[in-house]
Amino acid sequence: MRCDAQARQLWGQRFGILGVFILVFAPLRRPAMLSIPLRRLVLAGVLLAAGCALPAGPNAPSMHEAATSIHLVNHGWHTGIAIARADLPDDFPALADFPRADHLEFGWGDAEYYPAADLTLRQGTRALIRPTPSVLHVAAIEGEVAAAFASSTIIRLPLSAEGRKRLLDFIRAEFQRDAGGRPIAVAPGLYGASRFYRANGEFYFPRTCNWWTAEALAAAGVPIEPARAVTARGLLVQAARHGEVVQRR
Repeated sequence: MRCDAQARQLWGQRFGILGVFILVFAPLRRPAMLSIPLRRLVLAGVLLAAGCALPAGPNAPSMHEAATSIHLVNHGWHTGIAIARADLPDDFPALADFPRADHLEFGWGDAEYYPAADLTLRQGTRALIRPTPSVLHVAAIEGEVAAAFASSTIIRLPLSAEGRKRLLDFIRAEFQRDAGGRPIAVAPGLYGASRFYRANGEFYFPRTCNWWTAEALAAAGVPIEPARAVTARGLLVQAARHGEVVQRR
């Protein structure tokens, strides 16, 4: 089985569409269709696609061995990764747009569904069933992360110097650029000083926003399995084993 980027997308799309039909639409028509063998088939497909995930990053260090740390922030359906300004090089994409930031938080999702103020069933179904364009959400945080997101569960994760580099490389590669090499802002963000930027890659089930976050953490060396992080809860349960829950909501 090929495990390059094209193969990952192909297998993810095939099993994602099958999974949506079986797990969401099939029970509405014929409840008996949601049998244990079919559930196992969908799970096997997702795991097969996950087997073509990014190469494993460096092993995650302990808190006292870490060169730095990042914060995983739960926003309900979505999750974000907050990185200290001191850990971002001056030429990092979008950094110049937020000169007062002490941290930048990065999230990823469907280009229509993620920025929408009033979400519709059509938008959600479209985002899940077929591959759609994606965006990055970048938010500036002034002060401490926990204070900025007082209603969110937040997990602090230790990273080695190599893990930090791999995480930044992963996020940097997600930005689409204009002819001058600048990131392309497409809409105001969801809260505070924030913006959406055009991103590389396509959104589809099971490669959801939380799957993307899991891929980023895995690239940084945090032992996260994207196939078990399709939901925010699945991601948080895994991340809590490798970091410190600094705020639980």
